[in-house]
Amino acid sequence: MELKWLEDYLALVDLENFTAAAAARNLSQPAFSRRIQALEAWLGVELVDRSKKPFRFTAVAREHEVTLRNLLNTAYHVKSRIQSSEVDQTSLSVVAQHSLLVTPFLPQFLETLSSSIANLNYSLASENRDACVALFMKGGVDMMVIYETQSSPDVGASPLSVKIPLCSDEMILVCTPKIHQKLHEPIGSKTMPLLIYPSSSFFGALIGADALPRVLRSINANIACESAFSLGLKEMALASMGAAWVPRSIVANEIEAGRLVTLNEISPPMRMDVVAYVSIASKNPVVEEFIAMATLANQKAA
Repeated sequence: MELKWLEDYLALVDLENFTAAAAARNLSQPAFSRRIQALEAWLGVELVDRSKKPFRFTAVAREHEVTLRNLLNTAYHVKSRIQSSEVDQTSLSVVAQHSLLVTPFLPQFLETLSSSIANLNYSLASENRDACVALFMKGGVDMMVIYETQSSPDVGASPLSVKIPLCSDEMILVCTPKIHQKLHEPIGSKTMPLLIYPSSSFFGALIGADALPRVLRSINANIACESAFSLGLKEMALASMGAAWVPRSIVANEIEAGRLVTLNEISPPMRMDVVAYVSIASKNPVVEEFIAMATLANQKAA
């Protein structure tokens, strides 16, 4: 059996037309038909009922369509894995805060790594900040990428790790223009709903230290929703369900388009640094290469 026979057959399933499927596979219709027949001969069953016009797929063909698709996918997956091992690829395990996966920072950072270190692939996990730290500290990953502020401790700092600053972001309060109008309503009118994080979370502690009390003192507001996920709070803010504190990086496009506005006058932006912690204890050769690259880059910046 040849894989191209499976590809031909699945093209026929998708297009439901011999002429169109043959054209999609760059074959003449007779040649295409012969390959479908070859697959049927190998399987020992008919897949296409040619006694009717237009043709129909047999019951056994319908029953095993997913199986045949999975067979083709598995074959190519195995081929890719075998070829990758021949190229002598190196792997890097990374854990990052959930919010960083929806910012441009982490994808750009990983792209830079991939372009700088030959034959690099990586496994990426996302967790809340505390879980990231716990996983990194017990040696479960080579690298951790998280947010930090001046008031937060260097949670990953130890003699066995290196801290590397990557970039900066801001936690800002945003809402739709519709919600923004509530700031100009008379005192005692309908309150402005706030969308916040649990106080036990990193973002919750950040806004709870000063920003949230400041807003509650300065305007007629109430807490409408509490969620640990900044992307969820962003979507609720876009739905005019309230004002939310979110990293500027994940709402920059919405602010530029006018779908969201910043409320800097009642909650000034709070700086956050995006940092990577790299485990020196890791025996991964990629780690040493990355530390050397980052050290050189920092020296040039200084």
